[in-house]
Amino acid sequence: MTRTFPVCAVFLVVLFTLTPSPAMPQNSAKPLPADPMKSPVHETAEVVLVEVPVRVVDRDGNPIRGLEKKDFELFDEGKKQTIVGFDAIDLAQKTREISGGGEPVHPAARRHFLVLFDLSFARPAAVLAAQRAAKQFVLNGMSDRDFAGIATFSVENGVKLLVTFSADRVQLARAIDTLGIAITEDLSKDPLAFAFDISHLGAEARGQGLGDKESKAAAIVESLQTLSQITKARVDEYARGRVAELAQSFARLARTLDTVQGRKDVIYLSEGFESRLLVGTKDTDQEREWIVSGEQWKVDNEKRFGNSHLQQQVSFMTDLFRRSDCVIHAVDIAGLSSETDPGTAVPGVRGENALFEIANATGGEVLRNDNDFRAQLDRLVARTSLVYVLAFRPEKTGKEDRFHDLKVKVHAPGARVSARAGYYEKRPFRVLSPLERSLSAADIIANEIPVADIPARVLAIPFPRQEGKEIRASVPVLVEIPGDRLLAGSDGARADAEVYVYASDSENHLQDFFAQVIGIDLNRNREKLEKGGLRYAGQLSLPPGDYRLRVLVRNAETGRAGLSVQSLHVPDFTAGQPYLVPPIFLEPSNGGMLIRRGNTSGSSFEDPLLGAGVEGLVPTATPAVLPGSPSRVSIVAYHFGTEHSEPILKMGAQVLTEDGRPLGDGMISLVGKGPVEADGRQLLVVAFTPANLSPGRYALRVILQDGATGRGTHSSAPFLVH
Repeated sequence: MTRTFPVCAVFLVVLFTLTPSPAMPQNSAKPLPADPMKSPVHETAEVVLVEVPVRVVDRDGNPIRGLEKKDFELFDEGKKQTIVGFDAIDLAQKTREISGGGEPVHPAARRHFLVLFDLSFARPAAVLAAQRAAKQFVLNGMSDRDFAGIATFSVENGVKLLVTFSADRVQLARAIDTLGIAITEDLSKDPLAFAFDISHLGAEARGQGLGDKESKAAAIVESLQTLSQITKARVDEYARGRVAELAQSFARLARTLDTVQGRKDVIYLSEGFESRLLVGTKDTDQEREWIVSGEQWKVDNEKRFGNSHLQQQVSFMTDLFRRSDCVIHAVDIAGLSSETDPGTAVPGVRGENALFEIANATGGEVLRNDNDFRAQLDRLVARTSLVYVLAFRPEKTGKEDRFHDLKVKVHAPGARVSARAGYYEKRPFRVLSPLERSLSAADIIANEIPVADIPARVLAIPFPRQEGKEIRASVPVLVEIPGDRLLAGSDGARADAEVYVYASDSENHLQDFFAQVIGIDLNRNREKLEKGGLRYAGQLSLPPGDYRLRVLVRNAETGRAGLSVQSLHVPDFTAGQPYLVPPIFLEPSNGGMLIRRGNTSGSSFEDPLLGAGVEGLVPTATPAVLPGSPSRVSIVAYHFGTEHSEPILKMGAQVLTEDGRPLGDGMISLVGKGPVEADGRQLLVVAFTPANLSPGRYALRVILQDGATGRGTHSSAPFLVH
């Protein structure tokens, strides 16, 4: 992270006059780090620890506060466990997380709401009303720490995840507006599904109703339903088949959601299906007469008791939700009126009881026939506002994917306990489905879960760029990946490296991103990669502000990954005003692989960060220097001098401690400079020689002043001393 400090009055003066300029090649490059001063460099060992989120409410459904570790008992497969960790997290105490700082929040300290729209067992008018209510919940009902995801279900397409668990209300609201039907652009640009609508990146969340585009989406929903219902056939076998497809799709969803840490609350928006298909109907007078007279063979047992096979499928599905720490809260949207159609549910179909069977089996409830959907969700938010987190160390059996039953007891009068039903022993990454892999990566990024199997380093530096009349920041991002760590466990002829880069502002709105899977031919490149590593160069376009930059690197075969997180400040560039890019340390190129990514339009771009390299030297994400030994540093300056004259530059430097305290002047000397470009940019190369510094973390602050105009500025960058 770049820190700025007041300009010191003492300068080490160097006049740039006739010093020869070295060649400035544009094709040299090396990956860069997320804040090198903060990036972890140590190994991490897997700690076998199971965390159990527990909700405790009284008879009225209100959270019971003030409980302590001694009030809980925890059993794994019936064996009492020692609780080694305990925490009480009160989500009612809102604390907005500012993108520019703050510690990451534990996944258990967040609610994860999955808003699931049923497009097959609901009328279009009810779906429209549910859209409005759900959008208001996302925009105004969620707390600052909450995450939400948006998904749809249809018999034809199963469950489709539109937006992964995220705090970005803009993307969540856009997904609710369209339900994935009115968007025509290529959504595969974001494989992790943080960005639903790329055209709305950086937009502000607003609470308007549905617009023309969304009304068209509702019409498409109606058309889909018309086709899917096969002219409204009410044949029971057909209807049971649709319910069976729901149960199978939901079972797959439940198993997938186990990948996401913490409790997941599924808000299922549906009118339900005819409950008699599942639980049967009451005996008629005629049937009772047949039973009394011994003519039971005349009674349709399936009609009377329901379909046993279907009951087993639904039971299996709800059991998977409990095992994955998911609770379904079913919303009977037949009770939500619509501005366009205030009618009731489809005649003869009441799915309320079926919704109860699904929700109750997971520990949830049905929000029934209440047009004030927002009030009901507010009550749900209040009831789930307190969570106790118990941690214990289990005895591993070594059996992959084995499920362990858990039971939690609470010693509190009148307490009702809701806790995860159990946990699975870790499954190999290779057996995970594509959606499970995506959710796992998204979970790491969103919750900033520390993983360091691949200790990637990232360097992101803002450069001014003119876009019409607007000056935005071009932010080149250089990701430096150690080849040996990336390839650990890869024995085949090919390896795929996944790189995900996301920049969110202080309101948690996604502003820009890029992602790519890099295929590597190991027969040709293994030795090069293991020796020199992989460097990946991409670019973001960001307006002024403070950002949270999250970068995940993962081996697509082994699942080994590394996350780098840093704060990024983009200044408000003013046309013609002097600006000094943070110093860019250079190191000798040691081979390896360099992969460049084009910009979002698909065209090539000039990467000013890579362009700061000089012959045989490339930018480094992890600058490390030796006392008394000179290091090369690039200084990129903008708008020094005047329109008609070259700048007369004076340059000074200071060495700072990690917390910003000056230690003394830095020894720097000019070794080369490039011409002043048309955009006012000039590249300077200096030699920096640290003296008498103990091993540790420091920062180099460079101060630049134009001797002719008196204008000046400064900038700093971190480095290590070995």
